[in-house]
Amino acid sequence: MSLNYPLIDNFRYRLNSKLKPAFHTHAKHEIYYFHSGKASYWIGGSSIDLMPGDLIVMNGMREHGPVMDDKYTYIRSTVLFDGASISPMLLQPGSIDVLKPFMLSTHYHWRLSEELMDEVEDILVKINRFHHPKDLVAYNRLRTAFYELLLFIYERFQETADSSKAMPTEKEKIVQNVMAYIEQHYMDDLTLDELAGNMHVSRFYLMKLFKQLTGLTLFDYINDRRIKQAKVLFFLDPGSTVTNVCFQTGFKHLSHFSRTFKRVVGLTPEQYRKLL
Repeated sequence: MSLNYPLIDNFRYRLNSKLKPAFHTHAKHEIYYFHSGKASYWIGGSSIDLMPGDLIVMNGMREHGPVMDDKYTYIRSTVLFDGASISPMLLQPGSIDVLKPFMLSTHYHWRLSEELMDEVEDILVKINRFHHPKDLVAYNRLRTAFYELLLFIYERFQETADSSKAMPTEKEKIVQNVMAYIEQHYMDDLTLDELAGNMHVSRFYLMKLFKQLTGLTLFDYINDRRIKQAKVLFFLDPGSTVTNVCFQTGFKHLSHFSRTFKRVVGLTPEQYRKLL
């Protein structure tokens, strides 16, 4: 059985490929850990000279990317994920809002002690081991390891939040707020007028700003969020009909749902269900 539950969008462990500087933005939360080499990391025009054990977390909306020294091997691990993927974890009694470091700031940077380096690297080993789970046991071990990483980050956030905080700009706050609104209403028939009105900005400004900071159009982001929820619903109940999942996730036409699902996932909804 192949498990296709959406938890981590992209995970790269000890990646050592060389990259040309390419600063970018995206709509995902990102965790970046520097193992070894020589490089700097740019975020919003500021540069961090990386040292082994540097941990950076960011919300993705400010331009960022590495600048490498080709004379040295550049080894890093990265995690990209959508907050919606772990929202069920946050509903458990006694849970901690582990997304807080990603929501309150554009980024945080910590230079870890040797003890903390060992701890986070052990967690990354476990995530790498279970990154492609083949059954529910493996999936739950992946989820546990990933949540452990988020808790590790939350601990660092609690220790240094005041001193390392980079406040979001007003533009970033608008995009964060519209994302939060979409999270609450993606199953509804959202319109551009409604989104712009709630943010108290013009339609044109909101479209331009969202694309600039996330790399996605508003409605691509909404549809991607709906497809992510459709994958969750199929996982929780593989017997659900495609039609029911279509309407539960905010799509109004089955054909549009199927086309969008195929574009995002690479499979039709029927093909995807058979893999669960």
